Amino acid sequence: MSEQKLIYRTREDRGYVAEAWEADDGDALIRILHGADVVREFRFPAYKVYNIGAHFSEIVDSEIAKNTDGYEHAASTGIG
Repeated sequence: MSEQKLIYRTREDRGYVAEAWEADDGDALIRILHGADVVREFRFPAYKVYNIGAHFSEIVDSEIAKNTDGYEHAASTGIG
């Protein structure tokens, strides 16, 4: 991957932060950090990148509960 450009960084929530980075293929690279540690890193469709921020509190809940519910909400189309 070439030099990455930060799209946005969320405010800290219970020690967690999300960063969205441009990726070479047009998608975004999402990093979920707890303090300085990367706890998750994954590709996400660029057109949905702001869903991570919109559902970040739910994502943090999921990290604490050790499930994926918050991530599933962020990835949902909202249709069904």
